[in-house]
Amino acid sequence: MKKSTYLFGLVLTLFTSVFFVACDFMDDHIKHPIKSKCNEKAVLDHVAFPLVNTNNYGITNVVLNGDCLEITVSSSGCNPNNWDMNLIGVASTTNIYPPLFHAKVELINNEACQAVFQKTVSFDLTPFQMAGQNTVQIDIDGWNNNIMYQY
Repeated sequence: MKKSTYLFGLVLTLFTSVFFVACDFMDDHIKHPIKSKCNEKAVLDHVAFPLVNTNNYGITNVVLNGDCLEITVSSSGCNPNNWDMNLIGVASTTNIYPPLFHAKVELINNEACQAVFQKTVSFDLTPFQMAGQNTVQIDIDGWNNNIMYQY
């Protein structure tokens, strides 16, 4: 009888240890979330998208770097460090492959200076990822080429 009680205790201890270790690995992304190396997070917002003004800047460069899309804009102002930029997108209603998103850069620049500056901001594109897909196209208003985002 002592031998079976000992084995039962050993099995119970082993099971409990495995359970807690497995749970610890599963919760690791919650305890230590993966931080994006991008400056900002892109947003999908069908309400805000048509309201974004794109007349106050020009896009001078776009570079895809992993999940980060680096966008450089040029605009008049006093100090580009005072500017805020957002990338707002919507899913296209057209049925094409790979799926297409339309995006606009929102430049918030309340300065009235005559100097022209450039600013680069990188946007985390993970909100543009679609289940069952590994590639999407992103059409940025003011940029002449679609971005092929693979993840």
